[in-house]
Amino acid sequence: MQKVLLFSGFAFLFLQCGNKIVQKDVSGKEIIGNKSEISSDSLHNFATETKRLLMKNVGQQIAMGGAEMALDFCNIEAMPLTKSMSEKHGLVISRVTDKTRNERNLANSEELKLIEQYKKQLLAGETLKPVRTATHYYEPLVTNGMCLQCHGEIGKNIQPKVAAKIAQLYPKDLATGYKENEVRGLISIKTK
Repeated sequence: MQKVLLFSGFAFLFLQCGNKIVQKDVSGKEIIGNKSEISSDSLHNFATETKRLLMKNVGQQIAMGGAEMALDFCNIEAMPLTKSMSEKHGLVISRVTDKTRNERNLANSEELKLIEQYKKQLLAGETLKPVRTATHYYEPLVTNGMCLQCHGEIGKNIQPKVAAKIAQLYPKDLATGYKENEVRGLISIKTK
């Protein structure tokens, strides 16, 4: 008797085993495959899950103590949260940008080209779509009102106390001056 299993994007557990992954479906049955065989839909779900985790935590910090508290949180916890998603899915998931706050998030040359491409597409009114290469999956990070509290314009969206906190925590900060609905960077998922 052949069984058909329905999977949702979040129903998989991925464990890294070299270049192999072990996927466990809802019933716990293991399916062994190669990282490059992960569907784009699954990768999209991982990117979305990562963005939601970060936004949820930043939103909670803003609600508890404003943008200043969110900055303290991001300074310590943003990279570990992203790393936790990498570990959960057995892949390398990162956030990269052309205008860094944390220099460890600087996009490489391929990613910088893609960020520029996304910016042009957004200006032209085009829909931004994920990009999959032989080794990576990318999705754009686009600013919203919550982002602007720390990444907007100083004196407009960014309050003076928040600007002072940014200068204290990130003396080489380049990640301000954004408006709503602008490309801030990428979610990058290494598939090989």
